[in-house]
Amino acid sequence: MYRVIWILFLLLASHLAYATCSRNILVPFSELGADQWKSKGVHAGLSIDYLEEVSRRSGCRFVYTDVPRARAWWMFARGEADVVLGAVRTDRRDEAGTFYSQRIEEGVSLVSLKAHPLHLKSKEAILASGLTFSFVRGHDYGPITAELISALTARGSLAPVKDPKAMLRMLEAGRVDGAIVLSSAITADAKGLGLDEMLTGIDVEDLDWTTAGLYMSKHLPPD
Repeated sequence: MYRVIWILFLLLASHLAYATCSRNILVPFSELGADQWKSKGVHAGLSIDYLEEVSRRSGCRFVYTDVPRARAWWMFARGEADVVLGAVRTDRRDEAGTFYSQRIEEGVSLVSLKAHPLHLKSKEAILASGLTFSFVRGHDYGPITAELISALTARGSLAPVKDPKAMLRMLEAGRVDGAIVLSSAITADAKGLGLDEMLTGIDVEDLDWTTAGLYMSKHLPPD
């Protein structure tokens, strides 16, 4: 894993060297498990530590702006954000930026309470269940998952939320039956909310597998 992160670091640092960092690099920040989180006003997480090292070695300055995840991708598509962390690659996002993969694959999970566990291992089983599910706005795990989310939305069975914390609180309160998410996106928040021992999750076998990484805008280097 550390070799992968080092390779990613070299790619990004090399790209930024050409950009000469004549301006601050804007990074929209959304809490995303252990990858990105905020405590007492301080931005932290694995990706933040990574950018701090890139900053130290390249001289570039990263400036974070707190926004919901959906807003982050809207900004990126419009060229108003330079780097998006904790990203999953999609064709639409490729139009606006270059993806740097960490080559860590993860499948989409269905998370529920241990007191009321769900054993829905396929897209069709989820759709046939008649249950209600939550999903974070702005998350995109691939075309198959997108089809599922669209179908659940059309039948009024989806409760969209702004971030993983809201997803977990809704699940704890019993307002939804399950959450469709990458497990890594909720691990830190679940622990912080004291819910980690109350949750269970299974991979949904026919949903997408994703590769984590980051996107850098095609608007860099600056004009």
